Amino acid sequence: MITPIHPPEAESEKAKRRFALPAWLMSTLVHVTVIVVLAITIRTAPRGAASEPSRSGGIVLAERSDGRTEYVDGDADDASQAVAAATNAEAAAAESLPSVDQPPLDMAGFLPTGEGGEQAGSEMSGLPSASGLTGGGGGSKAGLDGAGTTRVFGIEGTGSRFAYVFDRSGSMSNAAGRPLAAAKSELLASLRDLDKLHQFQIIFYNEEPRVFNPLGGTPRLMFADDQGKALAEQFVGSISATGGTNHLKAIHMALAMNPDVIFFLSDADGAPTEEEMAEIRRRNRSAVINTIEFGFGPYDGRRNFLVRLAEENGGQHAYIDTSTLGSRR
Repeated sequence: MITPIHPPEAESEKAKRRFALPAWLMSTLVHVTVIVVLAITIRTAPRGAASEPSRSGGIVLAERSDGRTEYVDGDADDASQAVAAATNAEAAAAESLPSVDQPPLDMAGFLPTGEGGEQAGSEMSGLPSASGLTGGGGGSKAGLDGAGTTRVFGIEGTGSRFAYVFDRSGSMSNAAGRPLAAAKSELLASLRDLDKLHQFQIIFYNEEPRVFNPLGGTPRLMFADDQGKALAEQFVGSISATGGTNHLKAIHMALAMNPDVIFFLSDADGAPTEEEMAEIRRRNRSAVINTIEFGFGPYDGRRNFLVRLAEENGGQHAYIDTSTLGSRR
């Protein structure tokens, strides 16, 4: 019997046919592979990989001058310094304003239980004119840092928080009431210099302080907006001169409100002791205390407590000869 012999090529072809994959299965594998590769590529691609056109940046500085706001471009270094300075100025202004969460000042010991220039050695005559009162005291409005300048009898004070502490004892009614009338006129003229973002307080005192407190509650600094100034004018108009003198309670009350500037006006009766002067310095955190002295006749050069109070607290002293004040209006 003859056994047929198959050539090697024929056996190879049979093996290939045995292990070949169907076409539909190959197509499925190819498509699945492509889909998997695409999914991996999309997941690993960084976000925002698309190119973005470059932009040149700059900082615009706002400067306020003569009532106008100007915008100035600066390079990066100058702009960074300007931004840092502006940030510091804003932080300082924010600290000067009262916070909603700020606890009220503890002034229980100050409140009464009853009734609710020129430099040292110089003279000043006459009350401010009506036009002078209308135009204010000639001070400047608030700058970029929130500070402004106002004056009382020629003495200037610069800041954003002002306290007026004025004597209203019986001696201020001498000379037909001209001393108190002059003091009131100067105070109101000074208030007109203040901007609406400035703050102020008014304390008239004799044996006890009488504080400007139209809202009731704990006395505090008031804003110098139109309403605040109108209420202050009513308060000042209600003040009369009577009684004795106790400077300390009024000064301590003003210092507790942490003003930038205190205008302290008195006829110098009843000088504090050395211990009391030291206590004022201890309580004073940063206020400049300017003093205005009312006296009869030319200045005699005495270094009384009003001169010392100004010197020891960074302020100025002015002497006013009440005999030269204009007639009461």
